[in-house]
Amino acid sequence: MKKKRILYFLAIGVLGYFTGLLAGRAWALGTSFNLNTLVPWISASCLLIAFISILLTFNFLKKSRKFHSLYQEEMDDDLNETYYVQMYRNLEFGTIAFNIASVAILLALFISGSEGVVLNGSHITFSLSFLALVLIFSVQKYLFKTIAIVRQFDLVFFSTPKDVLEYVNSYDEGERQANLEQSFRILFQLNQYVLPVLYVFLFIISFLTGEIQLLAFLLVGAIHIYINVMQLPMVKRYFK
Repeated sequence: MKKKRILYFLAIGVLGYFTGLLAGRAWALGTSFNLNTLVPWISASCLLIAFISILLTFNFLKKSRKFHSLYQEEMDDDLNETYYVQMYRNLEFGTIAFNIASVAILLALFISGSEGVVLNGSHITFSLSFLALVLIFSVQKYLFKTIAIVRQFDLVFFSTPKDVLEYVNSYDEGERQANLEQSFRILFQLNQYVLPVLYVFLFIISFLTGEIQLLAFLLVGAIHIYINVMQLPMVKRYFK
């Protein structure tokens, strides 16, 4: 464990060193970054990621349904165990792929929309992003139908946190524990590593462009404060 911790911080140090070296080199050469030239590529890349994720979602969910059918029909205990694992494994992979597709579509939609309004760029990516947004609702319907088949739980569109919590509580004990541990890891890494690194990244961008990324700083700071303040309800609930 100590070795892993040391390697982790060494990796952060090396990354910071090379990032600083790149920034210094760019400054020494008088390189000016025009981020606007990257906007069409970023929006197109997000859209590509979205469509790939949608295909993966359908693929994983289709496999989950197939293994569910096999699980229902098979009498052999060993095969049943295999089908059980694959059924839930593919369902969770499909859910993750769906969430990635949703984020990528929103990014592509808003970035390409900003490109069209602010930079008077092409509207092709925006149109395709809007089409993907419509498509994602069909994907969500397929996902929720698969959840209903596999987990015997009906989720509704635009589920509230309470709905999702009830869904998570329908998991078996081991799966709930695994989700709890992973949620803690994600929250901890966001709070201690990811968001602080974003501050450094934004500082470097400000340094290279000569413009303070004030709005980006405020947004990252707001998220950082939010994930900490939202711990208060839990403390009040369990330590009355």
